[in-house]
Amino acid sequence: MNVGALVALVLCVPQLARAQSAPGGRIEGVVYDSVHARPLANANVAAAGTGSQSEVRRGATTDSAGRYHIDSLPAGRYVVGFESPLLDSLEVTQSPREAIVPPGGAATLDLALPSAAKLRSAVCLGAALPADSGVIIGHVVDAETGDPLAGADIALAWQDLHVEKGKRLRTVNVRQSASVVTDDDGWYRMCGVPTGAWVTMQVQHDSSSSPVFRTRVDDTLRIAIRHLSLGGGSGTASLAGIVSGPGGAPVASAEVWVRGTNSNARTDATGSYTLSALPGGTQELEVRRIGYALEVVPVELRSGTKTTADVHLRRVVNLDSVVVVATRTKYPDFYAHKSSGFGRFLGPEEIGMQRVATTSDIIQKIPGFMVRRHGYHTVVEAMGGSANGCPVTVVIDGMRLLEYPPTVDFVHPLDIAAIEAYPASMAAQAPMEYNIGSCGGIVIWTKR
Repeated sequence: MNVGALVALVLCVPQLARAQSAPGGRIEGVVYDSVHARPLANANVAAAGTGSQSEVRRGATTDSAGRYHIDSLPAGRYVVGFESPLLDSLEVTQSPREAIVPPGGAATLDLALPSAAKLRSAVCLGAALPADSGVIIGHVVDAETGDPLAGADIALAWQDLHVEKGKRLRTVNVRQSASVVTDDDGWYRMCGVPTGAWVTMQVQHDSSSSPVFRTRVDDTLRIAIRHLSLGGGSGTASLAGIVSGPGGAPVASAEVWVRGTNSNARTDATGSYTLSALPGGTQELEVRRIGYALEVVPVELRSGTKTTADVHLRRVVNLDSVVVVATRTKYPDFYAHKSSGFGRFLGPEEIGMQRVATTSDIIQKIPGFMVRRHGYHTVVEAMGGSANGCPVTVVIDGMRLLEYPPTVDFVHPLDIAAIEAYPASMAAQAPMEYNIGSCGGIVIWTKR
């Protein structure tokens, strides 16, 4: 019997617990969260009798210190386990522990989540992962039917930034990509993904593909759980909810937008919003309001169905007014190049007005460039280039991408502060340090 089945059995048969009227012993202990090195509060602990006490079922919930106690147990042998949403999400099972309750006495049994290393080993089937890498795992379903989506491709990409040693230290920024296919039950896992870096993801199945999402593998657990659904493009889903701030107060006039769509709205005086004509599947809801931090939350949409998604915004701390006696631009190279008069420039204000899902959506609006999508890989080319294409040079924060052809979509639009664009007609006037070729170039400055 696994832990989940044990807890479910205890929760479903409370009448058996009441049938035992005679007071007896107890099982007590602490449930510990080994991943985050702290007690596990609000965990459901279950005990089931064996042998002559096989009809005895009891349960308890841990307090803020992770303590639990299960009372009124007849003397005998019991199996004990606890429920964990983390283990359920990873489909990792633990075997129940055994405790022997003496007549009128207590048995002490401490329980714990497996360590982060053991969880990663279970998820990645014992593979040894480097210290700076982890795993992304999730379940993919059909957005319309809810059935597991077998054989779907999950495309992933991230930026590998490292220092190359030699006669001169050189920072190298290389785009990495990988893919994995869901199994017969719709599950996927990708081991060896870097921690602390944004990873872009997209689901592809038959002729359908999802929007591009972002996720990050944290440095503690080193496991990211991202369940996804893939829907059709019928555009009949809708979304509604309430945007609130500190203390649950409604936030009026907040901008609400599902990324990659044309559906947007502003909240009313009660903080309510409604969006319609949305595609089904996993989408990302973006909410912004001056004075609050930007919030992006995943939502699962179904065609012909209204989904509810409430969003809580965090206040941005405002400092007292100050007198500015001198200023220094945050991106001096960008403004210096802009003053030269050659090229096309999008500063922080122009970038902030963009409502797009990918960086290539910004680039294709700039005259002189065109975007070609080859599956998951997106390439920016010079407008009117040869039949074989004319990929432009891509520079990120002053570093030229070494891959060929380069792409821009691994940088999320929300991470961009400014863009310099040099079409082929202006390539000769581009700053020499970028070494931009005849096809032109895109220079991206990220927020920092």
